[in-house]
Amino acid sequence: MKWESRKPKRVGKIKIQIPRFMKAFLPTICLMFLTVFSSQAQTTNAPVANPFPSISTLTTWASLNSQQQFDVAIRAVGFKFEVKEPGEGSTAYTYIRKVTVNEVNYTDRIVYRITNNNSASIISLVTASTDLVSLYTPQLATFKNNNCKTEMSKDKNTTCSCYESANFAIDLCDERVKLTMGDGNKYFVSVAKK
Repeated sequence: MKWESRKPKRVGKIKIQIPRFMKAFLPTICLMFLTVFSSQAQTTNAPVANPFPSISTLTTWASLNSQQQFDVAIRAVGFKFEVKEPGEGSTAYTYIRKVTVNEVNYTDRIVYRITNNNSASIISLVTASTDLVSLYTPQLATFKNNNCKTEMSKDKNTTCSCYESANFAIDLCDERVKLTMGDGNKYFVSVAKK
């Protein structure tokens, strides 16, 4: 028997018969699959915005010398006004923001302290939810590192780094504290306009 005769004979194209009632539902089924897969792609690939303002933003806020302008800026990143505390020579405005990290609730606090003659202001941010030292230290590479002389830096449970530029003094601290969920870090950054 010749080799050619062993070749399988070509069969014509196979036609799949789709019932009429399925043809009506086919576009709907395809649309459902498309919706499911596209929504999964959006949730897994969505970028996560950093919830904390950069050093550049903090120095900009400290330069405002206006509580009204600061109020608009800070509300844009989710903080809400909590309390106003008048003091001798300055007034402090505290804002808070509730955040959840790994199913644990935290409260971020930011204080805007402005002199009564609007000549200088300080931004102070306190949180236990994020490592501000790791976040802000690389951003302070262009600042001069000085010896800290603040009261907080004298605490044996607190580690502080103090930075300075021509216009700003910045303190960045990491304080060991007891949280309700156990040991944790309480991070503090202060940006003062000279």
